[in-house]
Amino acid sequence: MKKLSIITLSLLISLGSFAQQDAKAKTILDKLSAKTKAYKTIKAEFQFTISNKTEGINESQTGKIQIKGDKYFLSIAGQDVISDGKDIYTVLKDAEEVQINNIPTEDEEGFINPNSIFTLYEDGFKYKYVKEDKGFHIINLYPKEVEDKEFHRIALYINKAKNEISKIKIYGKDGSTTTYNIKSFLANTTIPDSQFTFNKTKHPNFEIVDLRD
Repeated sequence: MKKLSIITLSLLISLGSFAQQDAKAKTILDKLSAKTKAYKTIKAEFQFTISNKTEGINESQTGKIQIKGDKYFLSIAGQDVISDGKDIYTVLKDAEEVQINNIPTEDEEGFINPNSIFTLYEDGFKYKYVKEDKGFHIINLYPKEVEDKEFHRIALYINKAKNEISKIKIYGKDGSTTTYNIKSFLANTTIPDSQFTFNKTKHPNFEIVDLRD
C-alpha cells in the first residue's frame, strides 16, 4: 500500500508539472502570436539545414522570404516560390521552367505553408515547455494527427528579449532534422503586391508547366 501511494504521488507530481509546463508554453505562444499577427509584412533571411546521420546527409543553404497576409515570396536553392494566395509558382532557374500548382492544405503530405512558418504552432499541435537556455525559450510542438505528418516533433527557439522565433527544428520520421536559423527579421516594411505575382515577361524563354487540378 505504501509503495502504491508513492507511485501515485509521483504520477500526480509528474502530471502537475506537465500541466504547468503546458500553461507556460501557452502563455509564451499566445504572446508571440499576438505580436506576429500585428505585423502587416515580414521580411526574413534564414539558413536552411537538413541532416540525416543514417543517410550521410548534411546540407546547408541560405534563403529569403517575404510575407504579406496569405501571400509570400520565397527564394532558396536556385528557385523562387511565389504565392499570390491562390496558386503557387515555382521558378526553376537552371531548368528554365515554371511550375504552377494548387496551394496544398496544411495536412497534405506534411506540408508546412511558408507564410505560416512563424505561426505554425497555432493549430493542430500540442505543446510543451522544455527549458530556457541562453536567453531562448525552447518549446516542443507535437502534431495531434501525427499519422498525417512526415515529422513527429518541432522545436521552437523563441528569443526571450525580442519575443521572436529565432530557430525552428523539424524532426522527421525518417531520422532527418530540418533546421531554419533566422538570421535577420524585419517587420512592417512596404512590400508591393507585385512582389507576389508571377511576371511571365521576366522569364520569356521559360517553359510553363501547369500542374493545377
